[in-house]
Amino acid sequence: MRSIGGYRIHGRLGRGGMGAVYKAAKPGSPLVALKVLDPAEMLEAITGMEELERRFLAEAEIMQGFRHPNIAPVESVGRDASGRPFFTMEYCCENVGALIGETYRVEDPSRVLAVDRAADIALQTLSGLGELHARSVVHRDVKPFNLLLAPGQAVRIIDFGLSKLRGERIRLHGAEQVGSPFYAAPEQEAAPDAVDGRADLYGVGVMLYRMLTGRLPELFEQEPSALNTDLDGQWDALLHRATHPDPDQRFASAQAMADAITEAVRSWAERTQASCRLPGEAPDEEFLTLPWQAPLRRDPVHTGPKVRPQDLGLDALWRPEAYCANDFTAHGAEVHDAATGRVWQQGCSPEAMDWPTAHGYVDALNARRPAGASAWRLPTAEELLSLVEPVQKGRAQCAPPLFSTVCRRLWSADRRTYAAAWYADMELGFLGAHDMTCMNWVRAVRDA
Repeated sequence: MRSIGGYRIHGRLGRGGMGAVYKAAKPGSPLVALKVLDPAEMLEAITGMEELERRFLAEAEIMQGFRHPNIAPVESVGRDASGRPFFTMEYCCENVGALIGETYRVEDPSRVLAVDRAADIALQTLSGLGELHARSVVHRDVKPFNLLLAPGQAVRIIDFGLSKLRGERIRLHGAEQVGSPFYAAPEQEAAPDAVDGRADLYGVGVMLYRMLTGRLPELFEQEPSALNTDLDGQWDALLHRATHPDPDQRFASAQAMADAITEAVRSWAERTQASCRLPGEAPDEEFLTLPWQAPLRRDPVHTGPKVRPQDLGLDALWRPEAYCANDFTAHGAEVHDAATGRVWQQGCSPEAMDWPTAHGYVDALNARRPAGASAWRLPTAEELLSLVEPVQKGRAQCAPPLFSTVCRRLWSADRRTYAAAWYADMELGFLGAHDMTCMNWVRAVRDA
C-alpha cells in the first residue's frame, strides 16, 4: 500500500486542479485527509510549480493559524519522498455539496433542505467567515463542496488555496479564475485582488438560495417564496440582498447576515407553530405514494460502483420515484409495517458507528432478544428506501415523527464496492454510498 510522509494511503477522496486528497493514517492513529501538491499538467504549465507551491504552503499556513469550530485546522505539514509538500486535516465523510446532490453540472437541480437545516449550515459558515474576516482573510471560494460536515453536523470551511490576506496580490496567469462559477461574486471576475469579505457573503447567499429552493439564483426570475412554500417575502428580501451584484447593497458583515437569517428562521418557526395550532388536517401529500407491489429484497447485494440511480428505481438525485404507502403501527419500541411485512426498531443504535461495527450491533441486539425477538438484521437499501419521505413542508411538519429523528443516516447491508456501503439519508430521503469507515446509525429490521 502506498505511503506519503509516513502516512499509509487508504484511498483517494478527491482531486482538484492543485492536487489530490487521500484518506490516510499512521499506524495506530485515526484517519486523516491528506492533501498533496500534485497539480494538473495544464495548471502547472500556465502557473509554474514555484508559484503553485507558494500558494499550497500559504493555504496550509492560513489553516494552521485558526482554532475555530467552523474552520478546518491543519494537523501536520510535511513533504513526501519526492519533495512535494502535503498537509493533513480532519477526515470527514460528508460535505454540503454531496448532501444537496450537486454535481459537475452545477446548474442542474439539487436537493432542498428544511428551512432550519439550511439556515444552520449558513449560520455556521458565517461564523467561520466572521473569524476569517476579523483577521483580514477573504476566502474567495465559498461553495458547498468547500464545506465539510463533521460528526454532529458541524460545518468546517476548507480549501484556502484562493484566499487573500489584506494587502496581498495573488499572481494570476493566463486564463486563471478566482472562485467557482455561480458562487463567485461578480466583482471577483473584474478585480479579484480588490474584493473584501462581502464577496464571501455572496457565496453564502447563493448557497442558501440553493439549499432552500434546489436551484441557483438566476436574476430572480422567480422569487424564492414561489419555489418553496415555507418561505415568504422576508426570505425573498434576505436572499435578494445576499446575492446582490453590487457589494455595497449586500450585508456589510457576516454577523449582519447571520442576524437577518436568525430573525427569518424565528419568523418561520412562529408561522409554522401558528399553522399547527389551526384546526383541520394537514393537506394531502404532494408526492406520489404507491402500494408496495412486490416483496422487499432482504438479501444483501454488491452493486458495484457503476450502478445508476435509474437502475434502482430512483431519480437523478437518488430519491424514490414513488414512495411506499406504509401502514405503520407502533408496538412499544417497535414499528410494524403491514404494507411491507417488516418490523423496525423505532429508535436506532445509541451512537453512530462504522459499517463493520454496525453488524456487531445487530449481533448484540439478537443476543439480548428484545421483546423475545432474535431475527434482527441490517436492512437492505431497498428496505430502507421503503421508509424514506421527502422533506416535509407546511402543515405536514405538524405531525410528530414516528421514528427517532436523531438517526439522520442509516447503514444498509448492501455494498457498493469492497470499501463502500450504501446508506439511506432519512433527513432528505435519498440513497448514498459511504466509505465503510464513516459513522452512520443503525435501525435494525426483521420479518413480521
